[in-house]
Amino acid sequence: MRFQVLVTAAALTLGVSTSTSALAGGSNSWGTASDVLALGLPALAAGAAWAQNDSDGMKSLTYALGSTYAATTVLKKSIHATRPDGSDNESFPSGHTALAFAAARFIDKRYGADVAAYTPWLYAAAGLTGVARVQANQHRAQDVLAGGALGYATAHYFTEPVKGGQLSLMPTPGGAAVAWHRSF
Repeated sequence: MRFQVLVTAAALTLGVSTSTSALAGGSNSWGTASDVLALGLPALAAGAAWAQNDSDGMKSLTYALGSTYAATTVLKKSIHATRPDGSDNESFPSGHTALAFAAARFIDKRYGADVAAYTPWLYAAAGLTGVARVQANQHRAQDVLAGGALGYATAHYFTEPVKGGQLSLMPTPGGAAVAWHRSF
């Protein structure tokens, strides 16, 4: 119950603050909306893990967000794509969108059926982050698409479902063994 209340309250807060900000108009408002979403969705993911007293989930989220941030930073410093507004050359990929999609994918994959009713809203908020970055004249469509894919893939890799098993491939002296385990 605590989990559903937290997710509902956070989703309403994010939705009201971002839509109010963006509807005010101008690229500054879209920039503010994207900032709120890029920070709010990871905070929501951390709150979801906290509400479940899920220390393994917190560790997975830390790995997912940390890896997403590191990968976007390395790519930005390597590719040198100029932003549409000309402010710098770190446009590709969108870090805001990457973090938003990493958080959405973490919640979706980790808590699955427990949050199924909220899943479309999580991805919609992550998608809105990308739209807001384009509207704020900070990114092009390919920047946010790449950022979203990077965040999604990173969180998918580092996150295990709470209720489910894990398949492992282990080397043995005679070849390899496949193992499946599930925590109860």
